[in-house]
Amino acid sequence: MSFRQHNKDPNTAWRRDHRDALLKHGMPDSVVDDERRWTYVLLHGADEFESGWNPTWITKEQAQSLLTLLQSQYTNPVGLDLITALQRRTDAQ
Repeated sequence: MSFRQHNKDPNTAWRRDHRDALLKHGMPDSVVDDERRWTYVLLHGADEFESGWNPTWITKEQAQSLLTLLQSQYTNPVGLDLITALQRRTDAQ
């Protein structure tokens, strides 16, 4: 049986290293600091079950910055609805 240490997971390390930028671009700390919530928002793109956060809560500028930041880490957006939701948010008139 194997297990994964969170402190050695590259996605966890990336999120920790970019915490300030994620917060600046509109992600709530309750999502950034919690692995389960982060994964949920990343996969489903909206309506985090505790805070209800979704990309419509942030400005288009924040959405664009957050999208660029996420795309630097997640180069294959397949299955990551947050990236799709941010793209829609930045494209909306």
